[in-house]
Amino acid sequence: MSGLNLAKKVGLQLHEGKIICDGVSCGCTLSDVEKILAEKFSNSRAVFIAWQIQSVVWGTYEGGKLNLRDKTSPKPENWLECRIFNAAEEIHLKRRENILSGRYIKDVEGAGKFYVDSFARLWGECDKKISAADGYVNLLDRGRKLYMEIPCENVGAKYYGLLTRNYIDSDENTGLSGYTDCRFVAIEPAEEVK
Repeated sequence: MSGLNLAKKVGLQLHEGKIICDGVSCGCTLSDVEKILAEKFSNSRAVFIAWQIQSVVWGTYEGGKLNLRDKTSPKPENWLECRIFNAAEEIHLKRRENILSGRYIKDVEGAGKFYVDSFARLWGECDKKISAADGYVNLLDRGRKLYMEIPCENVGAKYYGLLTRNYIDSDENTGLSGYTDCRFVAIEPAEEVK
């Protein structure tokens, strides 16, 4: 189901599946990060986002390499946090001194884990003057003077959003349930593309 159709539904829908979840860690170098990605990712294409000390950068992971739109090299030494994701899996890393550590999660066929998908619109609207059909969309929020380039194969919409998967667990002692993890799934149009 597309993110837009999900957002139009009233109420959240509970789903059941099975996941593989492993802890991962590496040094703060590009070769260390790409080595972890090559070991874990079964899909050759994914979206990449990093929250850096000075900015947020988006890119892609393809052919064993992290790529930014401007063809500069990603700089993990500046990252505070990053996510590399596609429809089936995600690696989420956070900086802890000179180490990036976190988890790898992958959805597989089966039962045993409950989750809820949700969709949230990203700020800004597509600036068609500078957006190109090269797999990126340029979002501009003129009022706040904010701009970002996001990788998205489905170009042509005015608004875009982020589809997330929120995993649910229950505490055996208290019987209480809640979200225990969230992964990014996809960037999709937040309106019907004509």
